[in-house]
Amino acid sequence: MASYAYADYDLHLHSQWSYDATADIRDYFRLGRERGVRALALTDHHLMDGYEELVKVAADFPDVGYIAGAELTVHTPTGTFDMVCLGLPRQPTPELTRVFDAYRAWQCAYGAAISANLVRLGHDFTDEVRMAVLQTYRPPHIIARQGCTHVKSAVLRQTLVERGVAPDLEALKEVFRQFRDMPTYPEYDFVLPAVRQAGGVILIAHPYGYFRQLERQRMDELRELLAFDGIECAHPSLTHEATETLRAYCQEHGLLSSGGSDCHAAEGNFSNPDRIVDFAYHCGKPEWLDEILERVPLYHGA
Repeated sequence: MASYAYADYDLHLHSQWSYDATADIRDYFRLGRERGVRALALTDHHLMDGYEELVKVAADFPDVGYIAGAELTVHTPTGTFDMVCLGLPRQPTPELTRVFDAYRAWQCAYGAAISANLVRLGHDFTDEVRMAVLQTYRPPHIIARQGCTHVKSAVLRQTLVERGVAPDLEALKEVFRQFRDMPTYPEYDFVLPAVRQAGGVILIAHPYGYFRQLERQRMDELRELLAFDGIECAHPSLTHEATETLRAYCQEHGLLSSGGSDCHAAEGNFSNPDRIVDFAYHCGKPEWLDEILERVPLYHGA
């Protein structure tokens, strides 16, 4: 793991509007002010539901710039990939609205498929039970907006062990291997064109595994398939050496470089089991943000 410091921007952040995060948007702006960041980007999973709240919060922090975005996971013939999409309009276009509607339906369908599979295997994990689990960590107003979604992985695993579905986390893997008919993420050739049409730029997130440990052929294949505008070159999962390799690849191919903490809780605890890191904790260079801001708008206040 690289020994990173704090950067002056963070372009990969999750709030409690993501199914697996607990951060309050206001805390990101507070930390942004305290640490003098130039820009942050709220990139919640699959949706931009948090932006109505963000705009209200941003009015109290006019000195903290923000870029509108989302992290959209797409299905392709060669795998599933997380794409950080920046520069999205704060009011979605009709095409993006259809994309977000598809993700909204997917989240609930995926959660329902988990419950259906567990019930089929003889376990009491109905939709009602799943909703009760969601209510232990998701705010009521977010559940009202997003519905009975899938459960955060760590919470789901621990809950299933506690309910006797498996004796431990290792044995639980065998239960999951028996799942069937799980819905796939929305397709890349449906999602990514809508992002481009709306003026967004597309960055492949935390790419080390996606690139098969930076295998050049794989990098080229995904660049052609996904036609991404850039790479998340700085992320807590990457070593400095990997960051340098990725940055060089971006420069070679005229791609943007980005950096983000992938923070899911505003005040990070580096020893926690979810490997949550701290806000703006990455080694992205200031000039990377300058290059991105040539392509996307930076907002201040409401």
